[in-house]
Amino acid sequence: MKKRLLAALLALSMVTAFAVSCGDDQGSSSQSSSSVTASDESSGEEEEIVTEITLPITEEPVTFTCWKAWSSDYLTNLSENYAFQEMARLTGVTIDFTCVPASAAKEKFGLLLASGEYTDMIDGENPGETVVYPGGLDAGVSDGILRDMTEYVQKYMPNYRALLEEYPEILQVAITDEGKNVACYGIRADIDGPNHEVVVRNEPAWCGMAIRQDWLDELNLEIPTTIDELHDVLVAFRDNYGAWMHLYQDGTIGNDYILSAYGVTQDFYMIDGGDTVGFGPTTEEYKTYLKLMRDWYAEGLIDPDFVSTNSTFILTDNEYYANDKCGVGMSYHGTSGRYHYINGYTDNEDMYLRAMVAPVLNEGDEVVTTWQSMPALRAHMTTTNLPEELMPIYAKWLDWHYTYDYAVLMAYGIEGESYEIDENSEWYFVFTDRIKNPETPGMTPSAAKGLWTQNNIVGYMDWTSGFELNALSGNTWTEESYETWEQQTDQIMLPMYASLTTEESQEYQSLYVDIESYVAENTVQFIVGSKDIDTEWDAYLAELENMNVDRCVELKQASVDRYYNKHWVLADDAK
Repeated sequence: MKKRLLAALLALSMVTAFAVSCGDDQGSSSQSSSSVTASDESSGEEEEIVTEITLPITEEPVTFTCWKAWSSDYLTNLSENYAFQEMARLTGVTIDFTCVPASAAKEKFGLLLASGEYTDMIDGENPGETVVYPGGLDAGVSDGILRDMTEYVQKYMPNYRALLEEYPEILQVAITDEGKNVACYGIRADIDGPNHEVVVRNEPAWCGMAIRQDWLDELNLEIPTTIDELHDVLVAFRDNYGAWMHLYQDGTIGNDYILSAYGVTQDFYMIDGGDTVGFGPTTEEYKTYLKLMRDWYAEGLIDPDFVSTNSTFILTDNEYYANDKCGVGMSYHGTSGRYHYINGYTDNEDMYLRAMVAPVLNEGDEVVTTWQSMPALRAHMTTTNLPEELMPIYAKWLDWHYTYDYAVLMAYGIEGESYEIDENSEWYFVFTDRIKNPETPGMTPSAAKGLWTQNNIVGYMDWTSGFELNALSGNTWTEESYETWEQQTDQIMLPMYASLTTEESQEYQSLYVDIESYVAENTVQFIVGSKDIDTEWDAYLAELENMNVDRCVELKQASVDRYYNKHWVLADDAK
């Protein structure tokens, strides 16, 4: 079914004539914070569809307000970022940011919605993270808080519209269950400087399994690719170094690595990578995984204290690997390789934490791990606080975020100040000494780059722009980790943007909170042996049935069905 739907979306993307879809006009929920009212660039209903964005967007300066989860050690507000200041000069549009730290974003976002006093824009995060509109984006429009951008995408946003036409996988994320463009998204990309173009290219997974390569070298072992090979390596690590594999407190290794070798996850998954939702912890495959972990735990191959180890911070607890106790576990791309030695967490200059592909059952099996980056992310929402007469200016300004010049500005900053162009260099865009050797004591090149660039907002997001600085510091492992984890797929993962309705979400939460705790509790008990999986598995399944886990599966299935049956309302009259 997925292939058929993608084919349908691809066919849809070839349609070049679109009809304007005009929804009900939403009134402003509070007084606008924009600095001007109507402009000569506002237009009536007969205005022609814009085909090209020219600068400045407006001759008369305009200020829009934006709420965003963001913080910096060197800037007090994102408005101080040089790229945003340059964008204001080029476009005539200034952004007045309200920034909150990511740690408080969920709470602050709830307070913002409850206040009735909204900024013009809300720059969001990904589902499952911090800033997610309750009940989904369509609910935000129905609530009168979010603005339906469908008409404006058609009229004033040729670059964004073209992206959605060309890339079905982006369109599928960018439209809501009702087929509307309520939010615009960050698009992962790679800037091709010599050809003066932006190549849409998804970022590979930026975290995954990692292993002590220096120990493998000392023992003349290869990186394991199967479960059996991993077992043999762990035995060698145990016998020679007294080390083990890390498990999270819930009995998994994070993002379902190893467990995914059995084709399931620790919660909801797509059965055989198809269209049907399953629940991993009720399957025979999950039971087989638990028996494996039980045996490995009994053999001393797993962290004996995994139940009490703080899994939340394991990826940032640099001493966890540096103390030579953990030989296999999870890592970020930036904290693998020689990171621990270079940053002084170990005196062992040979320590090397190498990214590895998640193991499979049989050599040659496809790696179906359950997480990869999304091609489109960070829903950028427009509120009804922004007055109708300013929407043409706003939409054109927003569309400029999907141009080559914007991509370069946000990835590298200002030519002659933060970067130069060197056609003979490997990097083409070469950062200046202002970035490579910052004058501020203690400031790293990466932090200096953050003063001049910004990669976590709406529009093109070049995820490769830091590679030159990595090479400057001797970091070769970030790109190496990307290349390794890129070999994994996410085919058994539920679509990240498949959302529950408000009513479904309320019912789901009332059921699943207890189910999730029960599964984690029993998973650990089966692994450590305080429960006998052979005699108590059926009772465990019966209790999950009593807890109505099947209803949770039904709710997830409904959200997935809606996701794969979306239809872009812009194409309604073009059939």
